[in-house]
Amino acid sequence: MAITISNDVRQAIRSHGFAEYPHECCGLLLGVYEGQRKHVVDLWPVQNEWTADIALTEVEDSHSLRDRFYIPPKAYLQADRAARSRDLEIVGCYHSHPDDRAQPSERDRVGASGVGGGPSFSFLVLSVMDSIPGELTSSLLSMDGSAWEPEPLEIKES
Repeated sequence: MAITISNDVRQAIRSHGFAEYPHECCGLLLGVYEGQRKHVVDLWPVQNEWTADIALTEVEDSHSLRDRFYIPPKAYLQADRAARSRDLEIVGCYHSHPDDRAQPSERDRVGASGVGGGPSFSFLVLSVMDSIPGELTSSLLSMDGSAWEPEPLEIKES
């Protein structure tokens, strides 16, 4: 599977990461499946609602919005309604890694395995170093949810 986004979508993710720094930004990707490729048409930015009460590990209280994100179920429902009204689907999500690399973390894997998006659900990660947006990557969760697999990401000029 591969994912294509427009330069405008890429810039919107970068702008969101810049605006939320030093916290993680997050949102959903709206698009269409065409064979083994996803085409992202639009974003659904979401307010990061992570709190220590949303624990996936025993040490969550030592973390913050700087290294955690949470997209609440209500945001998924709103995005799904908006997508369906435009004959689109939620094909993935994105979030930023402030002052870290653009690779999904182990904690991201644990959270993703609970979302149930399946092995075709894209996870885009944006590196934001010292407030400056950088590399953007895409990954897929393996069928058994045990590992991340890189997903080809193509940027199309708008």
